[in-house]
Amino acid sequence: MDFLTLEQIITQYIQLDPKTGTGWYPVLCKVCNDRGHKGKRAAFKFDDQKVAYHCFNCGHATVYDPSAMKEIPEKMRLVLNEFGVPEDQWKQVQLGQLVNRDSGIKTTPEFLQAISVEPAVIPLPTHFYLLAEAGPNDKWADIAKYYLEDDRGIDPNSYPFMLSHKTGDPLLDRWFGRIIIPVYKNSALIFYTARDLTGKKQKKYLSPSYTREKVLYGFDELFRQTEEPLYIVEGWFDAFVVNGVAILGNEISDPQKIWLNKSHREKIYIPDRLGNGWFGAEEALKSGWSVSTPDIGNCKDINEAVLKYGKLYVMKSIVEKKISGFDDLTKTKLGFYCNYDPTHKSSSKKKNRRSSKA
Repeated sequence: MDFLTLEQIITQYIQLDPKTGTGWYPVLCKVCNDRGHKGKRAAFKFDDQKVAYHCFNCGHATVYDPSAMKEIPEKMRLVLNEFGVPEDQWKQVQLGQLVNRDSGIKTTPEFLQAISVEPAVIPLPTHFYLLAEAGPNDKWADIAKYYLEDDRGIDPNSYPFMLSHKTGDPLLDRWFGRIIIPVYKNSALIFYTARDLTGKKQKKYLSPSYTREKVLYGFDELFRQTEEPLYIVEGWFDAFVVNGVAILGNEISDPQKIWLNKSHREKIYIPDRLGNGWFGAEEALKSGWSVSTPDIGNCKDINEAVLKYGKLYVMKSIVEKKISGFDDLTKTKLGFYCNYDPTHKSSSKKKNRRSSKA
C-alpha cells in the first residue's frame, strides 16, 4: 500500500519559498502568526524523510524522524494544524510509517505518488481572438466594450478579453456572440469562460468541458505579500473588481481549498446573493474562514454593488459584516443574505447543480 511522506503532504498544502543555501524553505510562522515585518523567520527543512521546523521569531522548533519515531511529535502536529494541513492527511503519514515498518517495506519518495492539485494547461481555440486586436468594423468588439464599460464598470484594456470568429460549425459557434474570459496561472492558460452578449442564448455563461476543480482565477493573489484579507468570490467579475480570487462557481472543491489554504492571508468568502450562494459559504465556514454578508441592498453580487455604491463603501462593508463559525446565528444571517438551505449535505451530492459562471 502506498502512503505519502510528510514532506509531500507539506509541499501540497503549504506554500514554501525556494530553498536557501543552508537547505531551509522559508515561511511565515503560523504558530506565532508572524506577519513578516522582519521577513520570513520560520522555515521547514527536509532530509530524506526527516522533517524539521524552526521559527526564529517565537522559537518553536520540532523534528519528525520516521525512522526513530512511531508518532509525529506534538509540537510538529501543532505546526501542521496551524498551517491548515488536514488532520486526516498527516495521520495517513503516521499510519503509513507503521504499516511499512511492520511489513518491512522502506518507504521512499520515489515509491510514493503525491496527490496533484496543479491545474492542467489547456490549448487556446484557434477561432478565439483578442478583443484588443479586433478590427475597426468589428461590431461584436463594440458590443463587448460597451458591456464591459457600462454594465461592469471595467476598462476593456485592463485584461486580455477575447471574442470568437464565426466558423459555420455549430459546436464552435456556441462561443460566437460572447465575451470570453481566459484564466491563467503563471501565464499559462488553464481555463476560460464566456458571457453572452446577445441576451438571447439559453445559457448566459458557457465553459469548456475541462474540469475546473483545480482552477482558480487570481493565483497571484494567494501569495501577494500584504496584510489585507484574501477575498474569495464566486465569479470572475467580482474577483476582478476587488482584487480577489474566484472559484468560478458556487461550491469550493477540495483542490481549490488546498490552494486557498496555502495563502497566509486571512480568508473572507463573499457569496452571491442570488442563486445557491450558501454552497460555498458552508464550505468556507467549515474550513475555518470568515464569510461576509455585506450591506449591498438588492445587488445580486459584488460587481454590481461596486458599480452602484463605489468600491470604498463595498470593501468597508465586507470587512464590517464578516461572520465566522457555523452556529444558528450564522445560519440566520446567511439565510437573510443568500437563502441558506439547511438540507444541503455535501457538494459531492450536488455536482449537477454547479454553476459555470464568470
